[in-house]
Parts: sequence; structure tokens; C-alpha cells
Amino acid sequence: MTHHRAILDSCFSSPSSLWKDFLQVEENLNILYYPSAGEDLRPFVFSKKECLDYMKTKVNTSNYRDPNFFVFSDYFPGSRSKLFDSNFLHWDAYTSIYIKDFCELHPKNPAFIYHFNREYVAFDAQPTTGKAIFFKARIESHVLKESFERYGVYFFYENVNLVDQLFLKHALPVSHLVWNNDGCGLGGGAIRHNFLMPVSILLDTQYYFIAQTYLKDQKVALNYDFVNEEKMPIEVRPYLPENFSLSLEQKGNFNWNGYDRVGLYEKF
Repeated sequence: MTHHRAILDSCFSSPSSLWKDFLQVEENLNILYYPSAGEDLRPFVFSKKECLDYMKTKVNTSNYRDPNFFVFSDYFPGSRSKLFDSNFLHWDAYTSIYIKDFCELHPKNPAFIYHFNREYVAFDAQPTTGKAIFFKARIESHVLKESFERYGVYFFYENVNLVDQLFLKHALPVSHLVWNNDGCGLGGGAIRHNFLMPVSILLDTQYYFIAQTYLKDQKVALNYDFVNEEKMPIEVRPYLPENFSLSLEQKGNFNWNGYDRVGLYEKF
């Protein structure tokens, strides 16, 4: 069992062989994390090397490693959400995603202390809130004319709880980070995700998918002036350095979902 998988094993349990077999694979994880994901599973495709080439990004794909483990979180993906109601997770003219197998994960206290902070969210907890679904997905790209399989977890948790108890508490690296939704004013809550910028330094993040709503610059050096420290979640403050600097360069810019544009940034 690799170090990354040992961390997951210490935090979550399941009697399913799907989970147990996954933990025993001797391969380190390149983790993509997408908070406030809703039903958006596009990172399965958009983060793939062949897709980056197809979209003519400037990422040096000879050194690029695809994420092989996808973490999504959202305590409330929507009142009309049908996510996980069937094997089909997503279908459009470009991509089909469906579940081959899944199981529920349960947090192990004290390694992972589950908490739902009502002050951070806009709505009360829903029946799905507090569940975590580990799944094996098959992704078919109609554009790339290929299919592949990936593992992921959808945490119906409040984002800060997951960032605190999984990534920061256990120093679990995140190679790719998606900041496409805040939740603030969009049906989610009171915490802006700009706090993830200093957090990402600690998690050794290399690639960032950031909506133009939040960042448009071609090259930028971010520091605490970019983050409202007064609204920083109290759970993450003890981990953060006194000062931080994050230099990003945009390597591509593309249509994410038909109306939002997202920039792909690489740390330099």
C-alpha cells in the first residue's frame, strides 16, 4: 500500500472489495480536487493529456501526468439532482460517463472527524449530506474517440471539513485543483474558495483550472492581498504560513460548460 492510499485507508472504511482492492494498488495518486462540484464531472476529460493537446494548450505534456484519482465535494448538489440515481453520471455530445461499480465510505474517527458547519452554507443539510461515494467510472470521449477508466470519490460534505480533515491534516497532495464555483451567491454558502490558493502551496498543487470569474491574468503572482484573511475558514488558519506567494501562468483557456470560460494555469 502506497503512502497516499494508506492515508485514505486511515480516514475511511468500507467492507467493499472495490475499496479494499483499490487501496492495495502499488501506485501513487495524482489527485484532482473539485470543491462545490455540483453535477459537474468534466475534469475527468479536461484534465487528460490528450484533451489538453486537442485544445491546443501550452502545457508541456511530455512532463505532464494525468490525475488518476478524482475527489469531488458538495454538501448539496441541487434539489433536482439525480446524481448517482443511475449508472449514468453524465452524457452530452462530447462525453459519456457511467459508473462501473461503487460503494459507500465511512469516516474513521479520529483520523477524519466529520463536521457540518451550518455557518458556511446557504441551506440545511439534505438526506445525502454526510455520505461519501467511492466509484469506478468509465469515461468515453466522443471527441477523442477513446474510452478509459478512473476512480473517484464524491463527498457530500461541506468543503472546508474535507480540506481540513483530509488534505491538510494528513498532508495529502493535490496535483490538480478546480476552482470553478464558490457557492457564494450560486446556491452554496459563505466561504469563497480563494482560501484554496495558500492551501494549495501546502498541497504541492501544480495545475489549476480557474474560472475567468475569479482570475483572468496571463501571468500572476498571488499573495494574501488576493485573499480576504478575515473570511478565511478558522479550520485552515493554523496550517497556513505567515506569508505566501504563488506564481501562475495561464497555459490555456477554454469553454467549460457552454457558458463559463476556464483558464488552465501552471505553477512556475
